[in-house]
Amino acid sequence: MYEAWGAFVSETLTAAVGRQIHPASVDLFFRIPLKYRCKEEPSLLAKAFHRNKPYADPYSEIEDKVGLRIVVLFSEEIRIVERAIQGCEYWNSSKARDFEDERAAKPFEFDYQSLHYIVRAKSAVGYNGVDIAVGTPCEIQVRTILQHAYSELTHDTIYKPSIQAEPDVKRAAAKSMALIEATDDYFSQVRQKLELAQAPSKQIAGTLEREYRAFTGLNPESSPLNTLLVDHFRQWAKEGFEVDLATFLREKPFLADRIRERASELLYRQPAVLLVYWAIKHAPHQAPRNGPLTNEELAPFYSDLGKRLPDASA
Repeated sequence: MYEAWGAFVSETLTAAVGRQIHPASVDLFFRIPLKYRCKEEPSLLAKAFHRNKPYADPYSEIEDKVGLRIVVLFSEEIRIVERAIQGCEYWNSSKARDFEDERAAKPFEFDYQSLHYIVRAKSAVGYNGVDIAVGTPCEIQVRTILQHAYSELTHDTIYKPSIQAEPDVKRAAAKSMALIEATDDYFSQVRQKLELAQAPSKQIAGTLEREYRAFTGLNPESSPLNTLLVDHFRQWAKEGFEVDLATFLREKPFLADRIRERASELLYRQPAVLLVYWAIKHAPHQAPRNGPLTNEELAPFYSDLGKRLPDASA
């Protein structure tokens, strides 16, 4: 039952996070593949009887008999996962630990950090032929990759009551956590600057995706090639580009047929093909220079617009 519940929570949470971050890839968002883990019997028995826990009914009260560990890159992304946990209709969730609350309560301490939730089945669930009882718990731990690295290094040796680390070891661990917090702040600053720098390209890419779908009737399949095309050809997308592009496409409806005819090629499934046409129309001689497309790939665009491909040697 716990195996089935762990698999169900993992699958459901992955889908919920995917909806929040779309069109970004959830496989890239999770820095370590999401996989549930059931507590092994020796570990379960040790926790029940040998770790000074005040359990009256250990098996019922231990909440991490199955758990998920989620690792993301930035601390802000932890809150994306938290919203997905809290918003799920299949379980009741309770926060067991929040590193930000702990920082606020003990601002001068630098210690193990993680966000922990316990989710319990709200009603009976059937999954892969297994009946999951109401109230079945699963622990979800959410960390940044830096917090995860710290935990992997220290948690089993410093925070387990059976092992008492020397003060200098604890001090070294505290210093490393202070450095991790500072690094996370720097990462966030870099991210903000990158997002600011990428904002114009993202805006253009969004416009192209909408227009591509409406113009061709096809679903775009953006790939890294789309980013390369936008980065190179966006210099010809000036103020008012969205309106001007829509007018350009209305004046040349036959381009939709050309794109559909070639849609078996990856290039023509990229929304940025519209930007390639646009750039060639406005700068036929400059557009191909130092760009990501070969003359052979550019030739159909020029032909469709009734223009001559510039001599590469000119």
